[in-house]
Amino acid sequence: MGDRMRGKTYVYFNGKTEYIGTGGEEQTAYPLGSLVFGTLDVDWEPYLKQARALRRAYTGVDFGETCTMPQRLSEPETCVYYQVAEFYHNMSLSVKTVSPAFFDLLEGYCLAVWRAYDQESEPYLEALASGVNDTGLSRSEVHQRLIHLGNQAITGNIMEGYCRSFPAYTEQMKYYIEWETEDRSLCETALLVLDYFINFLKKISAFQKDLRALISVTLCGKDGQPLSAPSVRLLKLAENDGELYGRCSRMLDDVHIKLQQYIPEGIKKGGIAAATFYASDNLPALVFLEFQQMCALDLRVARCENCGRLFLPFSSRTKYCDRVCDEDIGASCKEVAAREKYAAQVKADRARQLYQQLRNKYQMRCARAQGNAKMREDYNKWRDTAQKAMVKYQVGEMSFEQFAESIQIP
Repeated sequence: MGDRMRGKTYVYFNGKTEYIGTGGEEQTAYPLGSLVFGTLDVDWEPYLKQARALRRAYTGVDFGETCTMPQRLSEPETCVYYQVAEFYHNMSLSVKTVSPAFFDLLEGYCLAVWRAYDQESEPYLEALASGVNDTGLSRSEVHQRLIHLGNQAITGNIMEGYCRSFPAYTEQMKYYIEWETEDRSLCETALLVLDYFINFLKKISAFQKDLRALISVTLCGKDGQPLSAPSVRLLKLAENDGELYGRCSRMLDDVHIKLQQYIPEGIKKGGIAAATFYASDNLPALVFLEFQQMCALDLRVARCENCGRLFLPFSSRTKYCDRVCDEDIGASCKEVAAREKYAAQVKADRARQLYQQLRNKYQMRCARAQGNAKMREDYNKWRDTAQKAMVKYQVGEMSFEQFAESIQIP
């Protein structure tokens, strides 16, 4: 995809669908809005605090020159690459559960981090191979730089495998452990990877607050209902807001754009199309691009009345999202709401049935006592009391037994 795009996470948009990839031929399709909702749904702050605490714990630590991987791993609570791998494993697992789309974005970002040293070594390798050295370093310094970067590329590869396979070791890592490899450089690389995570978490945590503010004035109001004409609202925001929109739009300077051929779904074999691919190591910038796309298409965004999170409603009558909210049975908000509505209906029907039985009985008593004004007056009072009790029962202010007792005919 070109030097500036290679190794980076990218997205492209096709109507109400977006595609996420990491520079290869394959992309994963998601509904437009998946990244925005993922950004909002994940609680990033605890991970940022945890990462910072982990970094402080290893600040100034001398890892020594002779400690080996088996020795360090025998005490995982003090092994920095064990701790960083565990941190990434837990964070990525949580993100994947909440938002598979954002997980793909995060995996792509981490892939670029882990492969950065391979790319950084390329100009030095070219200088040695071509004999044209424009690196600003002497030939001896180029050699030393390549040794350093090569070492970091190896340790970066080890960290990548360990983070993805944690708590299991990769085959590559098993060999290094078996060889009792000294691990000082691996410890240093683990801290560099942790610094990348902290930088990402700082950016996404800050952007999460900005994104909520942007959505509240363009896509979804404080009442949880979709706002009209999001595209017009976004244009006005861009024209009139100098701080919030400006802060977010400046992130687009980190985005690389390329017109790229691809093979779209639904086109006969051999067919190709072109799309604008957006790539960046700044993940909030890609999320902001998606937000702009949502506004440009005037998407309807609402707040689920069950879980309180944003979603794209099928129609104006849709009140609940499809996210799983009951892990025990795997039920979505929509399914839980339907079940609760049915239960409430059954509950109301039970109470209504008892009320109707007693009302009919009371009315028959009144019918047999024609001209008894006192009985008719008592009936009207009873009916009013019973109907108020019905409301209290339906909203949960009294049990069925209390309801039944309170509406007995005198």
